[in-house]
Parts: sequence; C-alpha cells; structure tokens
Amino acid sequence: MFDHVEFSVSDIAKARAFYGGICKVIGSGEVFFDGEGKELGIGKGDIVHLLLFESKPTQPRMHICLSAHTKQQVDDAYAVAIQAGGSCNGKPGYREDYGPGYYAAFMHDADGHNIEVLFREVA
Repeated sequence: MFDHVEFSVSDIAKARAFYGGICKVIGSGEVFFDGEGKELGIGKGDIVHLLLFESKPTQPRMHICLSAHTKQQVDDAYAVAIQAGGSCNGKPGYREDYGPGYYAAFMHDADGHNIEVLFREVA
C-alpha cells in the first residue's frame, strides 16, 4: 500500500547504522547518504522506500513494520539492530495472538520508534 515513509531522527549516523543494518538483512540497501544534508535514503535500486533526515525526532513515536522473507532474516535483523544500539522491545518469536504464523521481533531505535521486522508463514 505505501510507496515510501519519511520521518525525522535525532542522529542520522545512529539511524544509518540501525536502519541500514536491518534493511540490508531483509534485502534493501542504502540508495543515498548525504552527511552534509543529514539525509538517508534506503530502498531497492534507485527507489527510496525509507527516507530519514536529522532534525527534532518525529513525535509521537512511530511503529513501523518491515517485511522479512524468512524467520532467519527476522532473527538476523534483530541481532543487527541491537548491535547498532537499538533496544529490545520483543525478541524474535511467534506471536500467535497476532495471527497464525506471525513471527516477529520488535526493537526501539535511538529515538524510541518501535521498529518491527515480520515474517508471515503461510500454512
């Protein structure tokens, strides 16, 4: 449904490590980084799907869910996010109360945005 999402973060370098790591694991990459303009674009090819810029962090805090293709990608994205300074908001695992085959992890970025990585198993 969405083509792209844009929001502000307090530190673009921290966001680059956190979001760049997660997105690399799930098959996206850095489209551009402007250290002077303090902007980061992540996506596929030359299409930006996630645009971040340094400013006063977006409020209220957001919840964004990114799609993974495997459970291993969820596990790896969680590990990369924590290593990049994110904090745990729900370790990788099934959330059957959310739906059958719902395998996800939740992390807070440096500004407290709740980032979810989700793999939906098809029965």
